[in-house]
Amino acid sequence: MKDNQSKLKKAYLYISRNEHVLTEKMREIKKYIESDAGTGSDLKAFDTSDRQSLEDFEGFVSSPSLFSEQKIALLEHIEKAPAAFQKMAAARVLEDGGADSIFIFTAPSEKINKALIDAVRGAGVVRVIKPPAAADLLKWLEGKAKEDGIEFTDDAKHLLVENVNLDINLLKNEYRKLYDYISSEDKKTIDAKAVRSLVKRVYSMKIFDLVDFLGERDKNKSLKALDDILIEDKNLLGLITLAHRMFKSMLYIKTDQGKGSVTDYLAANINMPPYFIGKTVNKYIKFSRNYSQQEIISIIWMLNDYDIELKKSIIDNSKLVKTMIARITGMNIQD
Repeated sequence: MKDNQSKLKKAYLYISRNEHVLTEKMREIKKYIESDAGTGSDLKAFDTSDRQSLEDFEGFVSSPSLFSEQKIALLEHIEKAPAAFQKMAAARVLEDGGADSIFIFTAPSEKINKALIDAVRGAGVVRVIKPPAAADLLKWLEGKAKEDGIEFTDDAKHLLVENVNLDINLLKNEYRKLYDYISSEDKKTIDAKAVRSLVKRVYSMKIFDLVDFLGERDKNKSLKALDDILIEDKNLLGLITLAHRMFKSMLYIKTDQGKGSVTDYLAANINMPPYFIGKTVNKYIKFSRNYSQQEIISIIWMLNDYDIELKKSIIDNSKLVKTMIARITGMNIQD
């Protein structure tokens, strides 16, 4: 965005596969607008998955404001909104009236209504933001540690970067914890044990934990991990995507397509460096021994059904996922 708010374009669409990148971008926008007190702007965020919030959006942009020169509407995850709403938002972006209303959207990909993408491109900016690579975070960590006179073992460095899910701000926060700990120690070397003890796994990594427990076919650990996730009251749809990817990888391993194919599949579907891809492949090879090929095929079909049910939200999502965990870990189909 421009330094001078009077030069803002009418619409912005920020696209990134990394949730933390989008969250940080919206935080940056809010901080910038709220700190610029002289602009006389009215900023409001709308929940694109909530019908009432979308109805409030229409009223917000269509009615005059007695207090603001500009209205700024923030719509995160616009892909969650119905197609009819996305088309309506596109029409609003294309309306005459200069920049009386400014629209800021985020999405994980360009899989949103084409009319909206075209409208934003015509009236403003569509920007794809690439998340930092693991190598970038490792470089920052090594440089900061050297500056502070401490060391990380190789395992500790990779474990720390993995736990913050390639989020530089989380990395900085967790680094401070580790630095405070090691600064009072005689030996200034941080090992993997210290990272495991002091660094809290971010929410997305807890989802990975749950999927790993499914791979291990451990029902009790899976249910415990689910309880930890539910404390944070997060959306569970991402769990289906990760589980599906794991079991599809295991199916590659079980067939004659082997390790090379699963490596190519993961490289094409996750934004991780070769170090993490190789580590994940080896983990899935181990997990594949816990399930027969027929069980894996049945589970993949099952996950498709649960994906539909979770999106419908017919019953409490936690009950659905608990049932899913029990069915996966309790399946008994021989090849």
